[in-house]
Amino acid sequence: MAKKTSKKIVKAKKKTATKVKQGKKAAPVSAKRTKVQPKEAIEKKVIPLENPTIYELLHQIAGEHGYTVAKAIVSEELTDEEIAKRTGIRLNLVRRILYDLYDNRVVSYRRVRDENSGWYIYYWKVDPERALAYVKTNRQLLLQRLEEQLEKEKNTIYFSCSNGCPKMTLEEAAENDFKCSRCKGKLEPYDNSAVIISLERRIQTLREQLAQT
Repeated sequence: MAKKTSKKIVKAKKKTATKVKQGKKAAPVSAKRTKVQPKEAIEKKVIPLENPTIYELLHQIAGEHGYTVAKAIVSEELTDEEIAKRTGIRLNLVRRILYDLYDNRVVSYRRVRDENSGWYIYYWKVDPERALAYVKTNRQLLLQRLEEQLEKEKNTIYFSCSNGCPKMTLEEAAENDFKCSRCKGKLEPYDNSAVIISLERRIQTLREQLAQT
């Protein structure tokens, strides 16, 4: 009988422990919330017209007038007539500058149809980010071409005459019995070390410019 009694006591203890565990509530875990900034708070990085690459591009396209026209449409859209009034530049010149800037991805426009006249009105806006991307792409393509040309200059043997005619490769010179195909002058080995140095300098300059854009 003692054994049965002890078993009942053990079972009773287990039930009591189970009740205690069930009755004990876990402490609430406070979830950490990440503060999300509204879209309005995330400001887009604006590239100023004074950026060396943009400023140089504006002057290459249209000189000081190019910068003046672009400056007028930095913060708002304007028609060509409004730009002419604000800048004091002739309307025909403003239009020509806008077309040139558009071709070089510096400005963009929004076209609206006038309900009364039926004509389209163009509202212009400067786009420095687009212009910078366009310049960068062109520089990358130019860099690739120059690197290919440099590789060719380093791995090709050239010949030329003394009359300044275009140089010829070893294969071309051999086919012409080492005589110039134009003036029939004697072909001599051509030293292209100056060409190689010039290409290396241009490549270095382009790489530095790309690093800054």
